[in-house]
Amino acid sequence: MNVLVIGGGMYVAGRGTSDYGTVLPALAQASKQGLVERVTVAVRSRENAAQIAEAIIAIDRRLESRLRIETTNTLEAAFAPDASYDCAIVCLPDHAHHEWASRVLSRGVHCLVVKPFTPTLGEARALVALQESQALVGEVELHKRFDEANLVVRRAIREGRLGRIAYVSVAYSQRRQIPLRVFRSWTSRTNIFQYLAVHYVDLIYFLTGYLPRRALAVGTRGILSDQGVDTYDSVHALLEYRRPDDTHGFVATFDASWIDPDNSTAMSDQRFTIVAEHGRVDCDQKHRGVELVTQDDGARSVNPYFSEYLAEDDGLRFAGYGATSILRFLEDVRSVRAGERAWRELPSGRATFRDALPSTAAVEAVNASLAAGGSWRDVDDCT
Repeated sequence: MNVLVIGGGMYVAGRGTSDYGTVLPALAQASKQGLVERVTVAVRSRENAAQIAEAIIAIDRRLESRLRIETTNTLEAAFAPDASYDCAIVCLPDHAHHEWASRVLSRGVHCLVVKPFTPTLGEARALVALQESQALVGEVELHKRFDEANLVVRRAIREGRLGRIAYVSVAYSQRRQIPLRVFRSWTSRTNIFQYLAVHYVDLIYFLTGYLPRRALAVGTRGILSDQGVDTYDSVHALLEYRRPDDTHGFVATFDASWIDPDNSTAMSDQRFTIVAEHGRVDCDQKHRGVELVTQDDGARSVNPYFSEYLAEDDGLRFAGYGATSILRFLEDVRSVRAGERAWRELPSGRATFRDALPSTAAVEAVNASLAAGGSWRDVDDCT
């Protein structure tokens, strides 16, 4: 397949970090598996295009792959009349998702969008309508659905072993280099809940089948604004989750920030707890039992289950749930294009455009609560 990647930042090729991202290594791995023939990466400048070229050389060397890749130094150049793609991955800042996913879908091209789907429910619903009218695969890269630790929890919930859920608490933070350096040009147009905590808003829905119904949120400021970045240091949200067949429901609290020190042992510190009628879940998603200490890099808490180059036979394989979310999308596109299934027949666990509406609605309600100084806001019904 011919794949278009729109954007060339941290998640695509590791820009601003010491590694090479998740998207390009996953596509290189897919090329070794026969899923991908050619990749075009559309970026905004010649400098970004040069960084992509350097990254793919390093990735090919690591994986012993031969990914055929082209770059454009404007996003628009990828949409020349004679350009042809089988699918596209939109990896742009939050506020640009709707515009560029719309362009992709209007060309009849299957589409994967990095999280959050869109900042507003109106934009998300417009993309759902366009995708479904075109009978295309449309998915959102909510990769926590593929984390084996989360799938263990999902099974316990679905089998009824925990009983009725009372509450969920989420703590999720990142290094301050993300808002101050890596995403500085657009950090003021998002916030840490919209950009990052949305992962766990979706995960709770995926684990339980319960929908967010009400939201209340407050935020703190000062550390980032003192350095010229106009956004919240942290957002603290309360969501009520309900289901039509359960009048009780449960509450979930979210403490999200991106002001951790840059020398913390991992880019993300993340954990969640579920307290229920017959049990409890404590899931530490930072400390996965692997600590690596080197003279050059100091101590690192390694999560080999997210996206990592794993030693296999005489070489390396790029694997993990981050890679899996991209590979599953490619496999879905291949099967639909081959006529093996229709887009409506994709497995129920996929984060389709329609399935991402609840998390988008929750983001919109949290943003409205923040703007109103912390008052309750209803989450739109997305059933």
